[in-house]
Amino acid sequence: MKSIQNDPNILNDLIKINNDRIAGYMLAIDLANEQGEGAREAVFRQLIEQSEQFIEELRPQVELAGQYASDRTKLSGELFRLWMVIKSKISGGNMQDLLENCERGEIAFREVYNKALDEGNKLSIGVKNLIQIQLSQQREAHENIKILRDI
Repeated sequence: MKSIQNDPNILNDLIKINNDRIAGYMLAIDLANEQGEGAREAVFRQLIEQSEQFIEELRPQVELAGQYASDRTKLSGELFRLWMVIKSKISGGNMQDLLENCERGEIAFREVYNKALDEGNKLSIGVKNLIQIQLSQQREAHENIKILRDI
């Protein structure tokens, strides 16, 4: 039986979206504090920690595939964070808008993970399982963001 070599590019895309998620929630903390909504900081920090954990789980898989784990973000994520700042300044710092932007980030995260699973023939069963576990944990976090948005 042939062993599947994990595609490090797919794994690095997952790391990049996690780096985007970390940067996005760090920005969300800053914007929430500007809006006097510091109570949201604990939730945002929990999601940052979740992505840091995801990266730590993915990093060895990239290295086993013979590459270095990325420390970068996606260009689309950088542009999205710029839009978050602009929108916050224009709207005068509306928490509802901020949470909607956080939800959009969670949707983008899920799309990258689903794309990785769609390319599953380039990943080992163990790595696919890891990705599915992380995606399941992210879905729960996404639901929490939706609940906060709807309060």
